[in-house]
Amino acid sequence: MKKAIVEGMCCNGCAEEVKHIFQNIYGISNVSVDREEDAVTYEGFVSKRVIEEALHDTSYTLKSIQKIEK
Repeated sequence: MKKAIVEGMCCNGCAEEVKHIFQNIYGISNVSVDREEDAVTYEGFVSKRVIEEALHDTSYTLKSIQKIEK
């Protein structure tokens, strides 16, 4: 699993929009959003650039990606 820190989520509607964006990225699955932590957890192997491009032209910004140890 990985955790992406995404800035710009201010409400549950924003969190749902970010979840939808991540779910539509080829190679990502099991998406979960924690608005309190500005975090999106997911499984998959995509580059940071792919996620940044998916968030391009939105009000959301990718800050970092961390690997989560199980």
